[in-house]
Amino acid sequence: MANTESYIQSPFNKQRKDKFLFVLNFPDALKEISQKINRGNKHIIPDSLQFSVYGAVVPTIEVPKLDIRYSGQTLSQSSLARPPYEPVTVNFTVDNRFNNYWVIYSWLNILNNTYDSTFDSNNLINNTKQNTILHKKILDDYKADISLFPLDEYNKRIMEFKYTRAFPVSLGGIEFNYRTPDELETSFTFTFSQLFVNLIENVDNI
Repeated sequence: MANTESYIQSPFNKQRKDKFLFVLNFPDALKEISQKINRGNKHIIPDSLQFSVYGAVVPTIEVPKLDIRYSGQTLSQSSLARPPYEPVTVNFTVDNRFNNYWVIYSWLNILNNTYDSTFDSNNLINNTKQNTILHKKILDDYKADISLFPLDEYNKRIMEFKYTRAFPVSLGGIEFNYRTPDELETSFTFTFSQLFVNLIENVDNI
């Protein structure tokens, strides 16, 4: 039994739903327009991607079964395979300069530009790689890894959910109402290739 006198709150009530750290690395294409200067329509501020996350979702992790008919009955066996993951929707608070919103919008704009409806219309990816790489690697340049860290009551990272080769597929709407003092909130949905779950070691055990 642990000595509970060293804890501010009960050791059996440590985890909170709103204690998450959301870390999003910029894809190579966005790094091309990342500049630490004043705001502008042609670049993003590299330190602006700070999300106040209040509802990140970890998708269902499955290795489904197979039903095999045998001698008039049905036997269950593991498929030994994982189905595609469902896209993940992250709810966040829009900062007072709309900088975090602008980053996701700019990312989507690389995939399909608002004005000419083309992919990478500003040639960001080709400028980065100078047309010397394989097509597969070019397509990876608009993807990035995303990590979600649950935190304990001392704000220590205790696990990592790592979504690899992720990219946004939608940016939610914004509802504005002068009658409430609430902050602006919206969401974005991203898809990814693989999910790695890591238990972070060196965290004090109870």
